[in-house]
Amino acid sequence: MDEADTSIKAYDILYKSVPSIGFLNRKKRVKAYLKVTKIAQQMIDEEEISEDQALYLLSILVRKYSRFQKASMMTALNLSDIKRELITSVGFKYANDFRCSMKMMPVDYDNSIQP
Repeated sequence: MDEADTSIKAYDILYKSVPSIGFLNRKKRVKAYLKVTKIAQQMIDEEEISEDQALYLLSILVRKYSRFQKASMMTALNLSDIKRELITSVGFKYANDFRCSMKMMPVDYDNSIQP
C-alpha cells in the first residue's frame, strides 16, 4: 500500500470517528476533537502515518466536515483551559496552529511535547 492509499484509509477512519457535537455544546465539541486526535495519535504511534500526514489529514477534515471544524475551533478557543494530559501531541499541535490562524496567541505548556 502506498502513501496515498494509506492517507485515504486514515482519513476515512478519522472521518467516521467524529461523534455528534450537539447544538452549541462546548463540552461535546472538545470531546469530539480529543477523540479524533487520539485516534490520529495512535496511528502515528503505530507508524501507520507520519505526524505531518496526520496534521494534513486534520486540516482536510476541518475544511470538509463542518462538525469537526466546529470541534476544532472550540478546542482552539479553549486550549489553555484543557488539561495537558488530556490532549495528544498531534492534537495540541494542530489546535495551537488553528489558534494562530485565528490570530490568537499560541498556548505554551511547561512540559515539552514529545510524540
